[in-house]
Amino acid sequence: MSADGGLIAPGHLFSQHSLATFARCPRRFLYKYVDRQPWPVPEAGDPAAVEAHLLRGRIFHQWMVRRQMGLPMDRMAACCPDPDLARWWKAAERFPRHALPQGLQVAELPVIAPLGDYRLYARYDLVALDPGGEAVVVDWKTLEARPRPRILRERMQTRVYLYTLVALGDVLTGGAPIPPARASMLYWFANYPDEPATVPYSREEYLEDGATLRALAERIAHLPREEYLASDDPLQCARCNYRTLCSDTPSPASGEAGPGWLDEELAYRLDLDEVPELEY
Repeated sequence: MSADGGLIAPGHLFSQHSLATFARCPRRFLYKYVDRQPWPVPEAGDPAAVEAHLLRGRIFHQWMVRRQMGLPMDRMAACCPDPDLARWWKAAERFPRHALPQGLQVAELPVIAPLGDYRLYARYDLVALDPGGEAVVVDWKTLEARPRPRILRERMQTRVYLYTLVALGDVLTGGAPIPPARASMLYWFANYPDEPATVPYSREEYLEDGATLRALAERIAHLPREEYLASDDPLQCARCNYRTLCSDTPSPASGEAGPGWLDEELAYRLDLDEVPELEY
């Protein structure tokens, strides 16, 4: 607890998932990251299908890590009974890794950067860079729908990943900083393998992101419990079982809550692994 009665103490570890959750619904942040309430399977839809999608996504990410490590994957992939996973893997084999910077390529790299009195965590699916040259964060997406470029540019993950990439540039390269204009993020979509999306970066965006992320962390940290209000957007409640803990949430709307729900949950579960900390 902070000195002014807020629930977040200095040194707290924020992530793109926790910051995005707060932006969507402060009450959900409270339940998920402060109270540590388990994130339940959504009531709407088919729970078995949701779990199958999450498991499939985790396996795909694990396969991509093994591939990056140079481990043989042909026999494992050939034995896969899941047609979607097999299709994703076949598409991933065409991903042009040779077009990425070759100086350093690391899969599933966790990093932690300072954020004022707090810390900011990111876990890159793949980072590729040339010291003194280009630096690219690659993110594998198994979403059924391909988000529009504007949404990708504005999403919290993009801002956090590019900001931490530049902020920790000298750590990642072993000494040489990464100029923001040489940093970028590449989204690769398993269901749209020939339609990747690249988000460039700039010094202006880096400075703006730093100020915005620090201000958001400060706001969350100093917020008293009673001010973690529930979203008034029915779409945010549609796939959130935490609404059963709320007495002031709107009735859930029918249909999907948006293409990012499963993506958010998959990434959250991947982040439950141990978090080695980089020195900064």
